[in-house]
Amino acid sequence: MVTHLQRLFAGSGFIARRDIAGIVLNRRGLALFSPPPGFYFGKAGKVSPLKVLCERFGRIAFGHSELSRTVQAWEAAAAEGTRALTQILEVI
Repeated sequence: MVTHLQRLFAGSGFIARRDIAGIVLNRRGLALFSPPPGFYFGKAGKVSPLKVLCERFGRIAFGHSELSRTVQAWEAAAAEGTRALTQILEVI
């Protein structure tokens, strides 16, 4: 996978050894997320974990279909991936 990414993005200055600290791929067709109380809207005056996950952290951004507060679906995953990519483009 890293070799493939290097071939795809080398023209833009991407260097896999420098630019990738880790890659996690998770696709489990029957995965189900059961959010704890406070996940979507916060609890006890604290920021919700959902909002924290949707914010960029340095050069790291998370995109996942369940961050859209809908069921797991391709459309939600694509929208969340686009959001995460847009956040990353702010710093590169």
